[in-house]
Amino acid sequence: MVKNFLPLIIWPVVASLISFWIRADVMISMLLFFGVPAIYLSLRKPSCVKMAASFSIIASIPLAIIIDYIMELTGGWFLPYSVFGDFRLFGYVTIEQLIWLFLYFYLVAMFYENYLDEHCAHRLYGPAVKYFAGILFAPFGLFLAVLFINPELLNIHYFYLKIGLVLVLPMIILTLFKFPGFYAKFFWAGIYFFFLSLIYEITALLLGQWTFPAKHQLIGYINLGIVEFPLEEFVFWITLGAVGVAFYYALLHKKLK
Repeated sequence: MVKNFLPLIIWPVVASLISFWIRADVMISMLLFFGVPAIYLSLRKPSCVKMAASFSIIASIPLAIIIDYIMELTGGWFLPYSVFGDFRLFGYVTIEQLIWLFLYFYLVAMFYENYLDEHCAHRLYGPAVKYFAGILFAPFGLFLAVLFINPELLNIHYFYLKIGLVLVLPMIILTLFKFPGFYAKFFWAGIYFFFLSLIYEITALLLGQWTFPAKHQLIGYINLGIVEFPLEEFVFWITLGAVGVAFYYALLHKKLK
């Protein structure tokens, strides 16, 4: 277990050093921090790749577009550079955000399959997957309707806080009450992704890969001396993000046992 886990522990530090060495942009850094360990875990358990990929595609497309559009619109965060030039979906959403969220979800799912579960479930097209897609693409359809009819309604203040409270906390609280013994299973996932995400956050901010320009849209900041970032970023992505994704993935495939 330790031997198989050691490369993942070391890699975030290596990815950070490489990013600084080559002055990586957001695309290169995301491939280093998420893509490389995702490949490693996929090679260790190839039978789970299709399931993890299907989950990640279904979840990442609507969420990345909705969240990035509103966050960029309100100034909650901003990606100043894209390898795709000035092209942004609907004027705000960078292609990197779609790739970033897919890789993040996929890495969490494969981490779960490699270290937290013994067997893959293979019901890729079961009812739960269809319901999951419907639940996510229904608000995406609503988002598109509002975007074309009255886009002013998408100027949602404190959106990072609100979306975190809606997507992350309810799932964790629900699992706490319904599956109280399951939290120990996610302890190491939470610890590992906290470590990875914090190193990635510091690296990205020092390299100017993203910023948080509209401080009035955020409830507070974490200051580490060399960088500062929103309290919402610390709580909903760095601390609870991977745990929430793992809960959704486990629940979708009925692994909360």
